[in-house]
Amino acid sequence: ESTDCGTNYVILFIIFGIITGVLMLLCVLLMIFTLLYGFFLSYQQLRSSSPVFLMILLVSIFVGYSSIFAFFGKPHPVACGFQPWLLGLPAVSMIAALSAKNYRIWRIFSNPLIRTKITDWWLFFLWALIMIPALLIVVLWTIIS
Repeated sequence: ESTDCGTNYVILFIIFGIITGVLMLLCVLLMIFTLLYGFFLSYQQLRSSSPVFLMILLVSIFVGYSSIFAFFGKPHPVACGFQPWLLGLPAVSMIAALSAKNYRIWRIFSNPLIRTKITDWWLFFLWALIMIPALLIVVLWTIIS
């Protein structure tokens, strides 16, 4: 075993940064696609997928990918304070958006003989309701630490 070799993670950080940057760019391109075809041109295929929640998912993914940069470099109180905000909330947001969309599917197909319509506003309310406890936990975590 040699003790004169120091561990250098700079190359690893550069590789992770490049991969994350490419994934973030892909996420931005998907956001543009969703805005263009879901909102402005109103394609039925994309409208049925609830473009509002697609945008929530994409923004959550983008912020989640950006959280990797809070782990780079020397530890700093600000970077350490941002880590739960940048990693925890986007993960909960993605799960909440998918759960709200699954709730809509369950309500529609639970009784196929009755026509059921659930608006995006109701799903947004469910998403916010799921997000409130996570937001309170992160706020308390930031205040206490």
